[in-house]
Amino acid sequence: MGLLEIYFWMVIYISGFLNFFIITLSEDLKTKKRFKKFLKISFSIGLFGILMVSTDWNYLCGYTCLIFTFSPFITLLILKTVMIIFRKVTKKEGFHFYKGELLDGFYQENLGDIQHKSYYSLYSIFLFVTPLIVLVLFYKLTENITC
Repeated sequence: MGLLEIYFWMVIYISGFLNFFIITLSEDLKTKKRFKKFLKISFSIGLFGILMVSTDWNYLCGYTCLIFTFSPFITLLILKTVMIIFRKVTKKEGFHFYKGELLDGFYQENLGDIQHKSYYSLYSIFLFVTPLIVLVLFYKLTENITC
């Protein structure tokens, strides 16, 4: 394994960890300023994936490298969409709920009411599962088409 391959896998793992970080701290995405900041960072990692594919610095099959590097960007868009849909449909603000308590983000305190446990549980499940399902579908679709 050469140094370029190590750097390639390092970029893939960093984008995966950033993806996990974004999903767990989705409370911070409610402020427009932080959402745009995360969006710029994740899009720049995705552009790095385009650079990797265009220079043939790709150790994966076809364009699956792009799915991995753009996964934080796609996750941000999906999370924001789920938040907006839940707010529009139920007319209530959703909050992250885990093991019987409301979770805070790094920068934002959770202001939810603990009486709505079932709604917050459903909201949290959708926030966690929806990006994973969509990313797996994108990966499988890209793998089937390009490999």
